[in-house]
Amino acid sequence: MSDAKQMQEDLGVNKTVILKYPVRLPTGQMLTEVTLRRARVGDIRAVSHLSGDSEQELAIFARLTGLVPEDLDMLDIADYKVLQETFRTTQEQ
Repeated sequence: MSDAKQMQEDLGVNKTVILKYPVRLPTGQMLTEVTLRRARVGDIRAVSHLSGDSEQELAIFARLTGLVPEDLDMLDIADYKVLQETFRTTQEQ
């Protein structure tokens, strides 16, 4: 992990989730970890037009991770649950 990335994690700006079940993205890249940044008001506004909680959550996770929803669709449900919990605890800090 780079010094800048570690500093952001120490400050609570970003949190990295190490995937228990890595996935190969359509680009050929192996996704072994997902870094989630703290949400901003603009992120919430950007997904508020979507109907359904799951669609909003997927869209906000895409914004916060830099991944596309189709990449997130490939995650194992156990890893996705860790991502959800990390999101909740990050926003509470």
